[in-house]
Amino acid sequence: MERTIKSFEVIAEATKPFIYTFEVGKEFGGQAVDDIIEHNGVFKLFNRKDELITEINLPVVGVKYEYPLSAVN
Repeated sequence: MERTIKSFEVIAEATKPFIYTFEVGKEFGGQAVDDIIEHNGVFKLFNRKDELITEINLPVVGVKYEYPLSAVN
């Protein structure tokens, strides 16, 4: 079944650990995230031109997926 990553949460750390959510439609590094791809535990954020914004390699707490309507039937 095909699915698309809608968002994921990681444990980030500044002065103390906190949960940060990366999600499609949200800005990161001044660019809107249009796509998220996971490959070997590394999450890659892409803009609408399919250009890599950044790679995230932090401990993941959770991932939310979006399924196409045809897959739900």
